[in-house]
Amino acid sequence: MYLKNAKLLSLIFSLLLIFNSKAISSIVTYKEILDNPTDLELNLNYAKQQEKSGNVKSTIATLERLSKLYPKNSDIKLYLLSILLKMDSRVKVDFMVKTMLEDPNTNEETKKLIAELLTGNQFQKDKKNKWIAYLDINYSQTEEDNISGRTKSGKLAKSNGTTDSQVPFPANDSRLTLEYDKTFVKGTALTLGKILNESSSVFMNLGLNVNTNNKKLKGESDVHSVSLSYLKANKNHYFSPYIYYNKLNYRMQEDYQTKGFGMSNTYLFNDKFNLNYALSYSDSRYHSKPNPVDSQGTQIFADAGDLNNNEVYNANIRLNYNLTDKMQISSKVIFSDIQHAKSYDSYESSGVNLSISRIFPFGTFTASATHLTNVFDTRKITVSSLKDREDTSLVTNLIFKGDINQLLPSLKKINKDNSIYYTISLRESNVNSTISSYEIKRSFKKIGISKRINFND
Repeated sequence: MYLKNAKLLSLIFSLLLIFNSKAISSIVTYKEILDNPTDLELNLNYAKQQEKSGNVKSTIATLERLSKLYPKNSDIKLYLLSILLKMDSRVKVDFMVKTMLEDPNTNEETKKLIAELLTGNQFQKDKKNKWIAYLDINYSQTEEDNISGRTKSGKLAKSNGTTDSQVPFPANDSRLTLEYDKTFVKGTALTLGKILNESSSVFMNLGLNVNTNNKKLKGESDVHSVSLSYLKANKNHYFSPYIYYNKLNYRMQEDYQTKGFGMSNTYLFNDKFNLNYALSYSDSRYHSKPNPVDSQGTQIFADAGDLNNNEVYNANIRLNYNLTDKMQISSKVIFSDIQHAKSYDSYESSGVNLSISRIFPFGTFTASATHLTNVFDTRKITVSSLKDREDTSLVTNLIFKGDINQLLPSLKKINKDNSIYYTISLRESNVNSTISSYEIKRSFKKIGISKRINFND
């Protein structure tokens, strides 16, 4: 959308003064809004108050609710449009303008003003070729109750090629095999982006994560990553192709690197429905080591070499439905084809995901469940020569995330720019299989915090 000049923006705010003259002097609490959701003056005061404090999301949510309650009040819609223009929120602006122009309650004077806003070119000049740069600094801690993947039965399947049997799972020790442990992730990511024009942009991301365990030695790693993505908006389509490269440096395990590419597209039917579909491909290659031994000369693991190389083809389609302005439900159909150098590790995976999200004053809550069935190509005769392997898994996830100020308002003094975010999640994975070695149940508790440094401010 294009903003013609400062005069037009001033005109919008002049209209706002008609119904917002008491906003500056009034202090409205969120409880008052809940008690009086249809009070026009109270809600407008609250919206203006939230805008002044920098809480743009709350401002938009309030104005969108009022726009539905008072469809004939064009001033509310113009106020909302002005906020969206300042945010450079193209998706919301497109939908808002379309709604206002088609709404029989919008008078000709308001339509004329909208047309003037959209035919100028100052906004394009200000935003075109603009660089965006920010740095994210992340820290998270995860508690897992089964980090070594102990089976439900406490046994492992074993076969001599003609008969199947079971052996006990290795006993816990203080170095390699244990159940409960904590993992820590310290990471940073630099994002550079450029707005090419009013409908497209390109972004590059450089990242480094350092993963460490509290007790277990095996599995710690450094992860280097780089990705490049492109976003193109065309009418109701939002198309994004991408490529990426990850290099994983493990302690006491095989190192490998992954290259991949993919694309996704989101289509907006209306303010309630949108559809997203995605395709991706990845290729993982392991590094050979001539002598993977520890300081005492003991072999740590069998050399991976080309034996663990694999390719993954993935496709999914997701339908999102906004029940209200603050609640969304989603369903996703998933299909993957994993081609491994070892045929017994190759499989097809299919399943569904269901999720529901709700915006609360303290942040956003999401609950999801994913059910997958993995059918493997061939048998691994050292594990079972008599049974085909088929795994079914159910993964449930509860996530709370948002601005740290929403969770702890007292931190507003040190987080004045609303750039510190929190994540709290609870996840459980339960895998059933035709072979006991792969029947594993795990639960995870994670808490994370991130700080964004915006170089454009």
